[in-house]
Amino acid sequence: MQSQLIQDIQVEKERLLKIIASTPVSRRTLKLIDGTGGKVSITDLIAYQIGWGKCLIRWYECGISGKMPEMPGDGFLNWDYVAIAKHFYQKYQYDASHEQMKVFDQMVSQLLEIVKREQQANQLDQIGIWAWCTLASGKQWPLSKWIRINTASPYKRAVQLIKKAKLV
Repeated sequence: MQSQLIQDIQVEKERLLKIIASTPVSRRTLKLIDGTGGKVSITDLIAYQIGWGKCLIRWYECGISGKMPEMPGDGFLNWDYVAIAKHFYQKYQYDASHEQMKVFDQMVSQLLEIVKREQQANQLDQIGIWAWCTLASGKQWPLSKWIRINTASPYKRAVQLIKKAKLV
């Protein structure tokens, strides 16, 4: 049986892919979307999703090996969301849209495998399993919440932003 989280990730990913596919390739790089750090493009939005997804995978892999990951990581020691976003916009840009979408798809597949693995181990929704799932305030979140806020929720938001910018 598929978890609700897996279904939500798949549904929101498909919605995002559908709206991107319906946007002419020539319009995907236009910076008309109100995003983190100013006006961004569809390719920037996807780069942002890839960046946070790869951070999440890195945090999880450190946690599996019993280590505390550097957070947020990728050279950042503070949660400067605008600077991190701009970093992701540059780091995860590709010469061709299909290359970027392939990386996005691979990253989402990895996250879905993590969800399946941790659901089977009954650790997906448990609080206190992963030390890195503790916020600066000391509040602990289950892994499922970290995954949701880095996948289904921002994918849904990206669709809304693209629609609002009237790129399709």
